This record gives sequence, structure tokens and C-alpha cells, in this order.
Amino acid sequence: MIRFLRYFVFTIVIFTSIRGVAQDPVFSQAYANPLYLSPSFTGLTNGSRAALSYRDQWPGIPNAFRTYSFSVDHYMPQYKSGIGLLLMRDDRGAGMLVTQDVGFLYSYEIKVSNEIFVRPGINFKYAERKIDPNKLIFGDYIGDDGELLPGGVANFDKVSYQRFDAAASAMVYSDYFWLGASADHLVKSNIGFTDQEAYVPVRVTAYGGYKFKYREGYRHRDEQSVTFASNYFRQGLFQQLDMGAYWYMNPLEIGLLYRGVPILPSNGLANHDALIMIFGINLGSMRFAYSYDLTTSDLAGYSNGANEFSLIYRFNQVYRKRQNRGAIPCSAPGVMMGSPAKYRSQPRKIF
Repeated sequence: MIRFLRYFVFTIVIFTSIRGVAQDPVFSQAYANPLYLSPSFTGLTNGSRAALSYRDQWPGIPNAFRTYSFSVDHYMPQYKSGIGLLLMRDDRGAGMLVTQDVGFLYSYEIKVSNEIFVRPGINFKYAERKIDPNKLIFGDYIGDDGELLPGGVANFDKVSYQRFDAAASAMVYSDYFWLGASADHLVKSNIGFTDQEAYVPVRVTAYGGYKFKYREGYRHRDEQSVTFASNYFRQGLFQQLDMGAYWYMNPLEIGLLYRGVPILPSNGLANHDALIMIFGINLGSMRFAYSYDLTTSDLAGYSNGANEFSLIYRFNQVYRKRQNRGAIPCSAPGVMMGSPAKYRSQPRKIF
């Protein structure tokens, strides 16, 4: 019976995606995927940065949802600009439904005052969406005992789509707070696999937070801090809110977030999704982190939550006078925010 329910839930989700009510993947470690969260984060370092992430959602259902992300970005101080490359692949059902794209990103840094900075950003990308009918499982293919029954292969007018898309964002920040918003899928194009037109809804993201340093960092003493952060996503009828805090004491970073929108029920049901636990460690120019989503909804007994891994590597870091750039937004514990010191002693980095 449990196996039947798992197949049923998974089939409903996949079929909904095929019908065009598609939802983009969302990472629990949002700031370990800064370019995916917002183009405004492009080049927000003292040099170059590479980020790699892997998310296994619902491991209780084999090969349910697996998402891969790789990005590299660089800051050009002479142009006050950041450039980047973002590769994404979202695999549902071990190749049953695959979405992948490559994006080219740009951001520009605007100094409003010595403490306040604004960063608009854009992302132009080439996207592909494809389906494998041989792997698609409908509900009437599953017997009462949960075993698969012989069935025909579904027919589709098209099995793949290629298209151009775009995203835009803006962010304001200082040494101790950040606030931004982004909009993705600004180019409307038909991605339906049948004779019915279907479109990817615009994904709107709002993010922000505040960093509290209860112990200042000096030459021979590391900073200790707590960062409060929230990220809100809305795409079509789907909405999600992650909010919580991160604690940093070098080299460790520990985060606890709640995912859900309890004040806005969905289809008459309470919108409680998961508790997210994050553990990270900084090793010189690298940061590795693992997170686990503890499901709190009715899917808890079937999905087994979600596992997520991330790796960030910073290189070619150049330390410059403070007036050349603003502080990094305090979106991550362990970040060297702009301090009264004339020179920065650490690279600017995000999760």
C-alpha cells in the first residue's frame, strides 16, 4: 500500500508538470546557489567563484527529483560589473521529464552612499525541456498491490522543446542588511507536449535578511554572528516561504529554517512543508555544506525529505580599498561584511 501511494503521488506530480503547470526546482541552501537565486549576486566576490550543488528530493521514491547546478562568476572592478555562467539540470523520474538550461548573467554595482549599494542584474538563457514517453507511468498502470501492470506508451505531439528565456533582478544592501527581488521566465513561449498550449509561469522571488555580529572579528580573532534570512517564492498558484537563522563560528556554520506559509492555506490545507537543517564548514577558500529537509506535511511517511550538498570555491581573490566596492549583503554567516577597517582582510563570499 505504501509503495502504491508513493507511485500515485509521484505520478500526479509528473503529470501536472507535463500538463504545463510546471514549477521550478528550489534549493534549500538558497545562498549556496546565489546566481540561481538572483542575477544580482553575479560577481559578488573579490575575484572569481565557482559553485556546485546537488539536490535529491523525495529519496523515499527512487529517482524522483534530482537537481544539479553549476555556476562560475567573476567581478570586474574597472567596470563595476559582474559576469557569470549558470548551468542547471532538473531530472524527474530518472529521465522521464528533464529540464536543463545554460544562462549568461551580468550585474552592475551602484554606490548610493558609503554604506548603501544597489545591484541590478540580468540573466539570458537557453533552455531545453524534454520527455521520455517510455518512462511515463500513469495511475491505471499500477495494480492494487502496488506492482506495475503492462501498459501502452503515451503519445505526445512533441517530446522536446528548446527556447530562449530571461530573468531580471535588483538588490539593495549594506554591511548589515540586504533586500532584493527577481523575476524569472520573462519570455513567454509554448512548452506543451500535446495540442494544448502550456507555459512556464513567471517565478517571482523576494529575499532579504539581517546580520547580527555579537563578536567582532579582528586580526587575530574570528567574527561570531547570527544571520536572520527569509526567501519567498511564488510561481503560478505555488508559493513557498523559507525563514530562519544561521549561526557562524569559524569554521562552522549551522542553519535552521522553516519552510511553509501557514497563514495562507493551500486548497484548504495548512501549508506546512519542512524544517531545514544546514551544516557547513569553511576550509580556506572552499566551503562545503549539507542540508536535510525534514518533511512536516502529510508526505512525511513517503518522501523521506530531501538531501542537498553544496560546494563553493573562491579563487583569484584580490583585496582592495574599501571605497572601491560596497559590502557583501549579510546573507551568510561567516561573511566579512564591510568593516570600518580601510582594507578588507577576507574575501567577500556567500554560502
